[in-house]
Amino acid sequence: MAALRREFDGRLTMTVGLVAGVIGAIGIVLGFVFEPERAFAAYLAAWVAVATIGIGGLIILLIGYAANARWPAAIRRMGEAIAGGLISVAVLVLPLILAPGRVWPWVHPTPEHAHAVEVKSTYLSVPFFVLRTLVYLAIFVTAAELLRRWSRRRDDAPEPQVPHGTDALNRERAFSSAMLPVIGLAVTFAAFDWLMSLQPEWWSSAFGLYLLTTTLVAGLAMTIVLSWRGVARGALPLAPSHFHAMGRLLHAFVILWTYIAYFQAMLIQIANRPSEAKFFADRSLDGWRFVTTLLFVLMFALPFPLLFPRRLKRRAGYLGGISIMLLFAHYLDMWWLVIPRVSSAPIPSWTDLAAICAIGGFTVAVCAWRMRGVPLLPIGDPYLADGLEYETTT
Repeated sequence: MAALRREFDGRLTMTVGLVAGVIGAIGIVLGFVFEPERAFAAYLAAWVAVATIGIGGLIILLIGYAANARWPAAIRRMGEAIAGGLISVAVLVLPLILAPGRVWPWVHPTPEHAHAVEVKSTYLSVPFFVLRTLVYLAIFVTAAELLRRWSRRRDDAPEPQVPHGTDALNRERAFSSAMLPVIGLAVTFAAFDWLMSLQPEWWSSAFGLYLLTTTLVAGLAMTIVLSWRGVARGALPLAPSHFHAMGRLLHAFVILWTYIAYFQAMLIQIANRPSEAKFFADRSLDGWRFVTTLLFVLMFALPFPLLFPRRLKRRAGYLGGISIMLLFAHYLDMWWLVIPRVSSAPIPSWTDLAAICAIGGFTVAVCAWRMRGVPLLPIGDPYLADGLEYETTT
């Protein structure tokens, strides 16, 4: 029982995150002063990348509860830790909504975008945009905080373990089942607002699904990385079957991302409408073709075959390495979506590093601070015993 109650210290993680955050914040503030257009683009790419990792962790939590599955109880605290960073994400959105004209071209449209913005003027207005963003973040934070609070209360007053064939956590299951479509819609409209509106004349009905699938990949990949490090440090008693189960899900999410990405590109190419094709044309010229190819390799061509072997998926370090690659690919994906608006060539900037250090560092520090003194396993969860004993032969 003592092993199950092992608590997270987090002092080193919090310190490293704070140092990275402060250094990054200094750098990005300098970028806002000296290279504002490039710096704000870098900030948006980093912010969306970190935000979608947090949202992905939340969705993994919701899926576990809604499915009424028992094995996710063993990794539930990892999802809570990731989703706990959404409070930091909500605060760090301030530079974007306080200076939207530096980020989104529809705020001060050029003649090139004037007509596209005019026909969407009711939707693309700054007050309505800011309100929608705050609503999305409120939905994400509220769902994450409720699940975290209920889980922590169970630690203080553990619920009895339930035998097979007996249900528990009815409140959490009902809440998660109701929230999953709400979260899905919030991510979809956030994709339209935060990213698709960077090119006001362009639209894709699949773009919301595109962001949702990469969010699933990123959230599960981060869950796997935290689980792997917990096992490596002897802090989490997870079995190879847990990693195999997460590996199967990760494989499915990678395939789903590729399916949406491919069909979005294929259908736009078939339609051959200039306003739609421009999105991919901008990412096929002046070196962007290399970035597009690299993104495909890291998000599909490599992880797809690597996630097939059952024996290897059961190895925490192997799956953790693939997940780190996918997290890097996820950031590259957001960078690929944002940066072409301000740069015709894929040249990394020091503001990119500053932005990801600032946003990632502060968010990691917040997650570590909120997890300090918290058991790494949800010791009051009625499914925990069955979750830890999970085994599969498939």
